[in-house]
Amino acid sequence: MLNVKEEIELLVKAPNEPGILGRVLGTLANVGVNLKGLQAMSLNKTGLFRLITSDPQKAEKALKSMGYDVTKNKVITVLIEDRIGAGAEIGALLGNAVIDILYCYGTSAGKGNVLIVLKTTDNKKALKTLK
Repeated sequence: MLNVKEEIELLVKAPNEPGILGRVLGTLANVGVNLKGLQAMSLNKTGLFRLITSDPQKAEKALKSMGYDVTKNKVITVLIEDRIGAGAEIGALLGNAVIDILYCYGTSAGKGNVLIVLKTTDNKKALKTLK
């Protein structure tokens, strides 16, 4: 049995400039919100951050108060064992269920688990498939 949840991901748009990662993540720290997942990238002159947090409502409010553009997305998070092939199994399960993955990202801290974040064309079906 996998540890699967539907969670809120925050998409934060900010100026792409030196120090922006520290300012965005510092905003969360200053209001006591823990970061659980992060994807950051630059597109033209915009910094894009996908954040999974311990308190998305509080994080959204704090980030908006700093002037950042914030939108919410429903995503699926899967906590899996850190082992060869575990991610492939998740992909195969969703593929066999004919669920298209729009994007995903994940991380391992080398402590036995991996957090994978998935946005699919059918999160409800993906949640049911992976449980």
